[in-house]
Amino acid sequence: MERLRWRPLSRREPTIDGLDLEIPSGQRVLLAGASGSGKSTVLRALAGLLDPEDGEGEGLLPAPARPGERGLLLQNPVHALVGATIGRDAAFGPENAALPRPALHEHSSRALAAARVDLDPARAPLDASGGQQQRIALAGSLALDPELLLLDEPTSMLDAPTAEQVRTAILDAAGEATLVIAEHRIEPWLPHADRLIVLGPQARILADGTPGEVLAQQRETLVRAGVLEERAVGAPDTAGTTSTRATSADGKIVAALRGVTVPDRGLTAPQELEVRAGRLTVLTGPSGAGKTTLLRLLTGSRTPEHGEVERPAPDRIALVPQDPEHSFVAATVREELRASPWASDEALAEQLLERAGLAHLAGAHPHRLSGGEQRRLAIAAALAQRPALLVLDEPTVGLDARRRREVLDLLREARDRGCAVLAASHDELLVAAADDQHALPAPRPDAAATPAPRRIPADALNPLTLCLIGILAAIGSFAVQSWQGGLLALAPTALLAPLAVRSLPGAALRLAPILLSAAGLAWTTALLGDAPALSAQAWLVGLKEAARITAFVAPGVLALGAVRPTPLGDALAQRLHLPGRPVAASVAALVRVSHLGRQWSTIVETRTRRGLGGARSPRLLAGATLALLVDTLRGAEQQALAMDSRGFATATRRTWAEPSPVGPADLAGIAIAAGLLIWPLLAELLVGAA
Repeated sequence: MERLRWRPLSRREPTIDGLDLEIPSGQRVLLAGASGSGKSTVLRALAGLLDPEDGEGEGLLPAPARPGERGLLLQNPVHALVGATIGRDAAFGPENAALPRPALHEHSSRALAAARVDLDPARAPLDASGGQQQRIALAGSLALDPELLLLDEPTSMLDAPTAEQVRTAILDAAGEATLVIAEHRIEPWLPHADRLIVLGPQARILADGTPGEVLAQQRETLVRAGVLEERAVGAPDTAGTTSTRATSADGKIVAALRGVTVPDRGLTAPQELEVRAGRLTVLTGPSGAGKTTLLRLLTGSRTPEHGEVERPAPDRIALVPQDPEHSFVAATVREELRASPWASDEALAEQLLERAGLAHLAGAHPHRLSGGEQRRLAIAAALAQRPALLVLDEPTVGLDARRRREVLDLLREARDRGCAVLAASHDELLVAAADDQHALPAPRPDAAATPAPRRIPADALNPLTLCLIGILAAIGSFAVQSWQGGLLALAPTALLAPLAVRSLPGAALRLAPILLSAAGLAWTTALLGDAPALSAQAWLVGLKEAARITAFVAPGVLALGAVRPTPLGDALAQRLHLPGRPVAASVAALVRVSHLGRQWSTIVETRTRRGLGGARSPRLLAGATLALLVDTLRGAEQQALAMDSRGFATATRRTWAEPSPVGPADLAGIAIAAGLLIWPLLAELLVGAA
């Protein structure tokens, strides 16, 4: 790259300003720098995925010419996941490369093994923990054996033993490929890197050379840049040993878990935990052990199957979620610190703004900050509420050494004022500074897996057959001309519905809008039709119209309710031969839509915890709806980037990991569809004959 310059449309100043960088083939480069120095943007530039429509740039590299040329792992693993199952997510890149099915499965299986993904490939990746998602996303980047592998903090959410395993796997899987890794915690990578590049503001290169040379000759530069601690590399961390607290070491119990279990999240052993005022407590344990679940128990967003939970009043609890964007409610950084009605101390808010290193960004929109800046903002906003219990999920992920120290100092100050601080973390610095530690054991394989959907007879049908049933049933409903014929027309749907229903609540939820619409149509027809208002004759006409609209919509709703996005995409591409890229993009979007409920719950929870209203408050719901829209749009933007980084943009043709078979059951399905087409007409003939 020569004189690379990039300014996003959302920023006044460039993120990269005149970067010159040359990386020889096969070199292993460690890219370091303070939070917000532009490391993630440099990786996107190297991947050729800086879109000129999103900003102004000069010297941009072209996009990859073919799938597998370059692979990029995004910092937030949630945005990198595109498949409905772990297996299909790993296969997405090989599908874009149009590999034959045997080779495709070999590539995806090898990538999952290399990334140490030990979960069921049929499991939904968004149901996994943050650390597990990071490994799944890594597998997706490795599946095509890219010539240039670009990884953005690939081990930031992993416990130390797992991080070491994944680090070894990355180095083994990279082979002769060129490897560029952006990391804040550089020490474990130093023995394996050929080159260490340190970035300053606007991605200006502060140091560049072999790790040994840079550490020996420019150590002070690295310390000032926040890349290294003041202590020597490898020296023991003594953080927290000199803090003098105003509160007693054995403060009162602010929150506690008494023998709680949550088997569906892998917490089968009774958990005992006390969080005391004036103490910093850290939850540790491998990825998927249930740390986030315990935090949600203490904040009141989950209930245990067994045991008791003690917690302060809601206005005395502050929460910093794993994804800090979910907690943002204001248009500027400064307003974000004062957004909660419980954050009434303006002087404290300004002080926290300075302490978090965000004063120069006070007028920026929170969603336009870097990952590390967003995390510091979320912590500062929580502290501005002066909570009795401060709960944080991975509070130091994405932070450089200096910012980690500053966050730790903020947590110490809150503790010293008597706040009970509870954090789930893999960060050794934070663990070393803790007054108390609660370690969770490794989960059993798939102990917290979401149960597989119940098998139903409709699963034996090709999705196109189910679509045909809905279409022909809708056409046939036009034959309904009487209330008797309408009721007879609905009889086959009522008899066949159990074959396509996985759960009664789900079916009732899908049918509720139809039945309400039918009831409303019957009422308005009876009231405003040609027959005398609300007479028996008018009600019969209304019943006919209600039966007709129900017969028109209900079969399709029930049939399509049994269709899953990925098999539908397989069928559309392989059976109808629709263009592969639009089909794949639509499937990825449908998979993401199916998880909107999870995003909604998180957004409502964080806003409730900030005192912006109850879960049913119109004001809170309106704000949460807008936040969900923004979150969805931003997620779609990042997901598109993730898809392009795995060869989607250059996929001139695709293959599909699974076939879309048509079997004997589909003949029965076609017969059902034909029956629903002609039955309403036959029903009317029977009514006429009677």
